[in-house]
Amino acid sequence: MDPTLQYLLDGCKANDRAAQKALYYRYFNTFMSISVRYVNTQADAEEALNNAYLRIFKHINKYTGKGSFEGWMKRIVVNCCLTYISRPNYTTQSRVIPLKDYTLHDEGVLNSSVHITTDGIEEKYHQEFLMEILKYLPDTTRLVFNLYVFEEYNHSEIGELLDIAERTSQSHLAKARKILSEKLDRKELIKKIQRV
Repeated sequence: MDPTLQYLLDGCKANDRAAQKALYYRYFNTFMSISVRYVNTQADAEEALNNAYLRIFKHINKYTGKGSFEGWMKRIVVNCCLTYISRPNYTTQSRVIPLKDYTLHDEGVLNSSVHITTDGIEEKYHQEFLMEILKYLPDTTRLVFNLYVFEEYNHSEIGELLDIAERTSQSHLAKARKILSEKLDRKELIKKIQRV
């Protein structure tokens, strides 16, 4: 662990508000880009993320130093987003989140790409572009896709998190790949037509 992060971790364990604030801003863009993939509005994304930070600060003494500290926090963020959207009064609305506001500031998101495999053909897509078309996926299918592709959970873990069978998770992933491949093919076709 780099010395600055270790200093912040030690400060947060000591309940130092300045260290908590510095940790919050250090990972805000990264974790907000995760939050916006799960919830429907910007306000909801911010609320879910703030809930995650509260949980991180409350349980920071449970981090034992094994594994990545960022990975430990990321799991908390994802779990808080899943908890947030599973509330009885949570409604699915049209997605109004300006994704670029968060992803453009996050080098990890900007430089990453995602592979979608269909019929043995693997294609690489820029993550920001892919996030914009995720709105076409049904809610549970989008959750499974996010957890599998972006968070790298396996189907067994996804099944536990979403309280669905492992095979159901696999089915949702296949459905997501099919829908996204169709949408991506249409977008490519539109680009070609516009060039003519």
